[in-house]
Amino acid sequence: MPTSTPMHEKGSGEETKKKKKGPPKPMHQQAPPGLPPPPQQQQQGSAKTNAHKNANKNPNKNKSNKKMPPKPMHEITKSTRSMDIDTATKSARGKKGKLDQEKTPPHPSSHDPKPKPAARHPSAAPTNMFDVNLPSDPNYGSGQTINIVHVAEKPSIASSIAKALSSRGAHNYSDHKGIGTPVHEFTAVNPVFKFAPRAAKTCHKVTSVTGHVYNVDFGAKYQSWDSVDPQELYTAPIVRKPSKGSIVRHLETVGKGADFVVLWMDCDREGENINFEVLGIVMPVMKNGGKNDRTFARVYRAHFSAISEGDILKAYGALGKPDQHQSQAVDARQELDLKIGVSFSRFQTRFFQGRYGDLDSSVISYGPCQTPTLGFVVQRHIDIEMFKPEPYWGLDLGIIKGGRITRATWEYGRSFNQTKVENLAREGVAVLEDGSPPCVVVSKVVTREKKQGRPTPLNTVAFLKACSKGLGIGPHAALSTAERLYLSGYLSYPRTESSAYPSSFDIKGTLKQQADDPRWGTYVRDLLKAGPNGAKGGYDAGDHPPITPCRGAGVHELGGDMSRVYELVVRHFIATVSPDAVWMSTKVGLEIPPLGEKGLFSVMGKQLVSPGFLAVLLHKQYGEKERVEGMRDEEDELDDAEERQLPDFKEGERLPLHPPEGSKGKGGGVGVVATGARATLGVKERMTVPPTHLTESELIGMMEKNGIGTDASIPTHIENILKRNYAQLITGRKLMPTKLGLVLANGYHLIDSALVLPKVRADIEGQCDEISKGVLRKEDVVQRSLELFEGKFINFMKNIGKMDVLFGSSFSKLEDVGKAFTRCGLTRRYLQYIEGPPTRLYNRFTETVYPMPGGGVLKQWSGKVCAVEGCGFELCLYRTFPLCPHCYNNPRKEWGGLGLEEEEEEVESDDEVDEKKKKQASIAGRRLVLNCPLPDGHPNIEEITVCPDLENGGVFVVDVTSNNKWSFVSTKAPTTLHLGKNVKKVRVLEKRDEATLCRFIEVEFKDGEGAKVEGVEGDRHTGCLLSDPVLQGMIRKSFGSERLKGGGRGGRGRGGRGGRGGRGRGGRGGRGKRSEKDLKMR
Repeated sequence: MPTSTPMHEKGSGEETKKKKKGPPKPMHQQAPPGLPPPPQQQQQGSAKTNAHKNANKNPNKNKSNKKMPPKPMHEITKSTRSMDIDTATKSARGKKGKLDQEKTPPHPSSHDPKPKPAARHPSAAPTNMFDVNLPSDPNYGSGQTINIVHVAEKPSIASSIAKALSSRGAHNYSDHKGIGTPVHEFTAVNPVFKFAPRAAKTCHKVTSVTGHVYNVDFGAKYQSWDSVDPQELYTAPIVRKPSKGSIVRHLETVGKGADFVVLWMDCDREGENINFEVLGIVMPVMKNGGKNDRTFARVYRAHFSAISEGDILKAYGALGKPDQHQSQAVDARQELDLKIGVSFSRFQTRFFQGRYGDLDSSVISYGPCQTPTLGFVVQRHIDIEMFKPEPYWGLDLGIIKGGRITRATWEYGRSFNQTKVENLAREGVAVLEDGSPPCVVVSKVVTREKKQGRPTPLNTVAFLKACSKGLGIGPHAALSTAERLYLSGYLSYPRTESSAYPSSFDIKGTLKQQADDPRWGTYVRDLLKAGPNGAKGGYDAGDHPPITPCRGAGVHELGGDMSRVYELVVRHFIATVSPDAVWMSTKVGLEIPPLGEKGLFSVMGKQLVSPGFLAVLLHKQYGEKERVEGMRDEEDELDDAEERQLPDFKEGERLPLHPPEGSKGKGGGVGVVATGARATLGVKERMTVPPTHLTESELIGMMEKNGIGTDASIPTHIENILKRNYAQLITGRKLMPTKLGLVLANGYHLIDSALVLPKVRADIEGQCDEISKGVLRKEDVVQRSLELFEGKFINFMKNIGKMDVLFGSSFSKLEDVGKAFTRCGLTRRYLQYIEGPPTRLYNRFTETVYPMPGGGVLKQWSGKVCAVEGCGFELCLYRTFPLCPHCYNNPRKEWGGLGLEEEEEEVESDDEVDEKKKKQASIAGRRLVLNCPLPDGHPNIEEITVCPDLENGGVFVVDVTSNNKWSFVSTKAPTTLHLGKNVKKVRVLEKRDEATLCRFIEVEFKDGEGAKVEGVEGDRHTGCLLSDPVLQGMIRKSFGSERLKGGGRGGRGRGGRGGRGGRGRGGRGGRGKRSEKDLKMR
């Protein structure tokens, strides 16, 4: 769906002139994976390329280089397929020239009147920065009433803020529904707004947004998958499209005439970015407003970590300024996510879906966060597959004493030499030279008290690991649950890097909130009497405190995952301020003298002296010991919190040693000692074991360690590789790659390992951190990163054949799958139906692929041929609409609909309509395309059109699947007009009503039924559906349910609204089943 230019776009069309630089290095001479050097070191790196770009800005030069527009990817012919991969890739890139030459932008043409905007150069002026040090006038509003607008990130937070700020001396409190979200209004004298201390009265309006106000996307010109070369996206301008038009209008209305604005977004980078999205709308409409420093001086930002009255009032009393640098770090990431993710995803999706029929993925997406995440999963799977088990041997010493059997650990470890170990065992149980029997000597007994440290406070990563390991809740669900608990006031903000409580944190007050809970109240009251401990270790990142409870919750107050997550956080918090657990640890050293150093053994035991924090912490070990390749001894299997009692040992004690029963070793018999204590020595054989597949907890740790994603985005990246069928969750919450995931990751390694390894993304994340601190400029980082990835993209396209070999060995060619469906108008051969996802028709004789709409069932029809002159394709049915495969993929402007979406996009529907469309377009979690896939002006649609659908902007057409139940369906909404059961047949006539310009329809009634209808003479009646009273009286209108038939796999329109309520074509420019949101770098 084409996107409109947003109301507050940031310099998207800006062009800057680049300096000339030196010749670029060839690909094989470039630096290893990572970001290129800073601009001053790069100035000799790409002069040739930039010189070409600057030279080609003149449309009068090099006219001979003007090229025809590229052929759509879905119609790659057999002659193209027969080319080598390099030549075919040139065609996919829009025939821009050889891939191993420098990129030269095409000259402007009649179809492209404006030259392609140049990418922003690092030396260009940065985005406008407001002066944060300019104070507001302390005399502002002296003696007058001032208006303060508070904007929160979610309606529930706005409600909590309004209640807290109005709790002390406020009056005239009222709630009312705004255009977008609720508005809470009240008048207050106390608390005084300290930035206008001389104001007589303060009127407050508290409202909210619903997350990001804008989505980042490409303009309408770059929406087509077929006509836009993916490489152009690296220099394409981006636009910021309102997520909901009603929110923009709402902010303009509420903010109009405001004296001050206080922002209450979440205190992280995304929250800061939303702050400036809001300010772009509100500052121009403030009193004496505008996007300038003086207006910004009347803008403030609240910093809070919990939604309690105390925290809100504390934040209100310590207002600061929104952080422009953090917002710009998000702007940089969003632009990189969009351009890199969409370019790779479009190219490889079109390439491989044009060749293989059983990929089981509607989008083959790439993202420098998502793909390294997949890389970790694939690498562990490869380690398992490549592992070759080997036998190893060790000495097995068993101690039988006090009625217990204790296995000792061989200090030497293990040996891969069987003979050597067997010789040691025989030597150990042999009679000594002096004739004395063999024995085991207790060389030492060491008993000491050991403390098991209480856990450190929970940051986001530790919380996600705990939920996966302790509760079996995945990262995405865990973070969503924690956010719901935060919004409900039960937990503090769940996105934090800090694992240490700040000095100001009220430990006792937080504990007191839990003192009456029947599950842990007794323990908490005892802890408060004894005095809680300070938290141990951890790191204070300065963003938010660790995740802690904010209020108590009854046993039955919460349910499901919310109850389990809340309990985990509460118990963990209590444990962090509890005493350490105390153990009495005993280590017994054992020795077989004839074996020397190779005869040393030990046994370990421990008893719990004081449980400390273990009394309240149910899940005693959230983390996991890394399972290393090879042996895991029995000691490794013991839980850290399990007691293990040992029999009494005394230093110097000697125990008779025998071979195990049935062995041929020499030695005395059993039971010769009065105490009955004895030992046996044998040989145990084991096999080395491979590592297991990565657990969610392990994967989270690896992503954090390697700088892939943030604490808030890590769950999304893991969820994405599962949702996109690159990996699957198996028993034990382990992740195993699918066939598609394996082929993709291995294919990236064949072309450029940096695409799947974490190094490049970690460097970008690090530089975004520097932007957020004001060290680097956004423009510099974006420019260098795009240059780096554009080079990698060119190399990827040139070498796509290497990955294609892997796909060919794992998936079926299009010609080998599918079934005969409808006839092609060019060859008169049957097209093959590829069920997908995505759904396609394929001509095996020309190797042409025709993508089809998703979300409904395609059916063969009556053999009728398309009415467009020269087309000749056989029509099929999509839901209730006739569909021509060729016209669907090659729409004409005269049919309408090509530019309509762009105009309509400027007018957003209200929230109620948006919500209704979301509901009607989603069943069982699938996105459905309910619209007619052909434009209203297409001849096949025109010949069955009866009248316009004034309410939804489409037309009503005869339902050609009606059979004996005649009806008319809307082409733009799931609205159906039903005629009665007494109708036998309906014909659409050429005659039109002079008043409505609608075509007349002729209704033929069943025998004798016409006479029963008032106003009908005989068995036929003719009239206009909009104006004829007889037809109006016969119509029954339904919405939705009658149209939701057919099922099938869902698609989604371009952008967040499903292509105007369901059109799966994205404004007729490409395949609307894929939204740009799905393709962004993750």
